[in-house]
Amino acid sequence: MILTLVALLSMTAVQAQESDNNQQRRGPKKMTPAELTDRMAENLKLTDEQKTKVLKLNEEYEKVVGGPAIRPRRQMADGESGATAKEGQQRPERPQLTDAQKEEMKKNFEQRKEYEQKLKEILTEDQYKQYQQSRQRRPGRMGRPGRGGRPGGPRPQF
Repeated sequence: MILTLVALLSMTAVQAQESDNNQQRRGPKKMTPAELTDRMAENLKLTDEQKTKVLKLNEEYEKVVGGPAIRPRRQMADGESGATAKEGQQRPERPQLTDAQKEEMKKNFEQRKEYEQKLKEILTEDQYKQYQQSRQRRPGRMGRPGRGGRPGGPRPQF
């Protein structure tokens, strides 16, 4: 009977650990505009009026500021993902972006610029400087020295 109990407890622990590992593989949860605003309010010490304006702005630009969800890597023609090396090659070539993907990136970049400009109008000069500094420090910024790139792009710091 004790042996059965030990086996049951072991199986439960293994299943719980597998569940935790599966959640970690999915990546970070996308933040809602309210969660993002709360974090910004705490870190930047926003007034109630600023918090209301920032929430409205974050809701308007939710697609831009929420951070991209981590997408699985696309499969290459030979069935390998972009993360695996081929026959002694250090890094395989990335698939080329389509014109539609390039246009989407350009559109997102323009929306991000609009968001930043409107946010700058809401925040004080010191708050905006602090906001910019926190964006530069956040993990996952691809191509920045001293920071490892993460699949799926950056996560919001706020």
